[in-house]
Amino acid sequence: MKVAIIGAGLSGLSCAHELEKHGVIPIIYEKNDYIGEMHSHVGGDLRIVHRPIKDSIAYYKKLGICVKPLNTLNRIIHYSPNKRTVIEGDLGYFQKRGKEKDSIKNQVYDQLKYTKVRFNELADYEKLSRKYDYVVVANGNGNFTEELGCWQDWVDTHVKGAIVLGDFDPNTLIVWINKDYCKNGYVYLTPFNERRASLVAIVTDVTEKGIEWLWQDFLYAENINYTIVEEFKLRHKTGYVYPHKIGNLYFVGTVAGGIDPFLGFGQMNAITTGVMAGRSIVYGKDYEKLIKNLVKSNLYMYEFRKAFNRLNNKDYDRLITTIGLPGIKQLFYDTSFNVGKYGGEILKIINKKNI
Repeated sequence: MKVAIIGAGLSGLSCAHELEKHGVIPIIYEKNDYIGEMHSHVGGDLRIVHRPIKDSIAYYKKLGICVKPLNTLNRIIHYSPNKRTVIEGDLGYFQKRGKEKDSIKNQVYDQLKYTKVRFNELADYEKLSRKYDYVVVANGNGNFTEELGCWQDWVDTHVKGAIVLGDFDPNTLIVWINKDYCKNGYVYLTPFNERRASLVAIVTDVTEKGIEWLWQDFLYAENINYTIVEEFKLRHKTGYVYPHKIGNLYFVGTVAGGIDPFLGFGQMNAITTGVMAGRSIVYGKDYEKLIKNLVKSNLYMYEFRKAFNRLNNKDYDRLITTIGLPGIKQLFYDTSFNVGKYGGEILKIINKKNI
């Protein structure tokens, strides 16, 4: 069986890992000359997002992929324009992203034994589909699925990020929401260690130039005086994809609409779609059925996104106050209550009434 994978990102590498387990050795075509991401940063992996899955690291291990987090996430500080709420507990993990050997992509890459990666090769899925039995498209954006008519735009954002120096708690995530400088987006700080952190603004419906102005507004409004040692800009589009397989083409990760449209998490979805595409190829199982729960979860998150877009700064203050209330806090963070599923179902009804 001949399998090609376009992209050596998290979903492509996870698919290769699953195929190797069953004796299928794919070839990965990677446009860059390295594994990982151009810019170093730290990603969050929140337990509340993945319910009913209790522990993401344990879940990955069940899929056969062993990764070590950068740190545990034990504290989240939320800021709205006039309110502050702190949540503490066993909240999830931090994962390093970038080119470093301990980044999550390189950790998965190091677990491959036989797969060859053809670096500096920009692959054509049409040509590969004629040459290989299966082609797994994992190039990290929705261009191919948009071209094939499978993509529906949900959220369009620009990202402004920086590596900053200061004094940080390596187990604490800080989040700011404020219409004045991030519109329907947010800004977050995630630490590498006690001295170094990534500071990232994700802003909706803004131009590349516009995000620079809003970034400066954020730094001024929140009195951010960290030493900035590196800056970067990206554009992210989140969308809904169907179908997730056409002929001998499989779509995984971001290509498959794997980024959740509310908070922007995609790590678990990338690994899951990659592994499930591998299982579908090996066992001939229906790929849509294998990833149906993931697709439903993102649909629920889209209802949260639509509701969040209607809020103003006063609503943000009320939201931040509410999530810090003892009963709400315990329900959301200290139980197995599936906030995404049940909240999404309720918001779907509310959102229909507000159309």
